[in-house]
Amino acid sequence: MRTCPISGKPMTRSSIGGVEVDLSDHGVWLDKGELYLITEKLRHEEPSWMVSDLFRRESKPPVDPERRLACPVCGATMELVKHHGVHLDWCREHGVWLDDGELDALQNNLRLDPLFVGKIATRLWEARY
Repeated sequence: MRTCPISGKPMTRSSIGGVEVDLSDHGVWLDKGELYLITEKLRHEEPSWMVSDLFRRESKPPVDPERRLACPVCGATMELVKHHGVHLDWCREHGVWLDDGELDALQNNLRLDPLFVGKIATRLWEARY
């Protein structure tokens, strides 16, 4: 069982958008490729344009640039990367850690990107997360 990179407590398995993920009180761990699967499902289920998009603003969750977390899979220090305005803790080999609320912020910010709603080819690079 994986442990939370913040608290060190065991995480629980849950499903987000049909994808099995690891949850803790502090956030969610997504194995490599799971973020892409979750956002692709969102892209296909949501209409290309919604009235709420008129009022949508970019979410900018707080970030601690000095914090370094260990990957719950291999223990290596994860890299802090910015993706659509949200800072992710990224292990190149295993996946990403999203603090509580960052997945919602990322999904919100993706709705602001016309390439997200329209074209899969422009999003394939995101499978690295």
